[in-house]
Amino acid sequence: MPDLGERANVMGPQPRAARSSVPPDLLEAANHVLDLLASGDFGALAALATPAAAGELDQLARAIKPGNYSRYQIIATARLNYHYYIKARLFGDRAEPFTVQYRLGRQDGRWMIWEAMDLSGGRTAWTR
Repeated sequence: MPDLGERANVMGPQPRAARSSVPPDLLEAANHVLDLLASGDFGALAALATPAAAGELDQLARAIKPGNYSRYQIIATARLNYHYYIKARLFGDRAEPFTVQYRLGRQDGRWMIWEAMDLSGGRTAWTR
């Protein structure tokens, strides 16, 4: 068998990278976005979005009725390079739970929404 160099890199299970912690200011921004979604303050939410995410946030605004949701839960977070995905569920007494996923990334020193997706009412690999 030819020599493949550093065998730890080519054979068998690979070591996993150490888990990185979620920055506290990101969690604060994620909670702020969820507060705005639950309260229906879509004007303030649009101010946190990049131009590419504006259309997706408009779709979320049409799907969420203001005042129906009073609490939320962050289900999962994931990091991809310097952007973080947040999957969360909004709960209310008069409405079915609403699942949303959005991506936050820094732009000019503050966390901005780069994309947002409604995961409610469908069955995909992203819903659970």
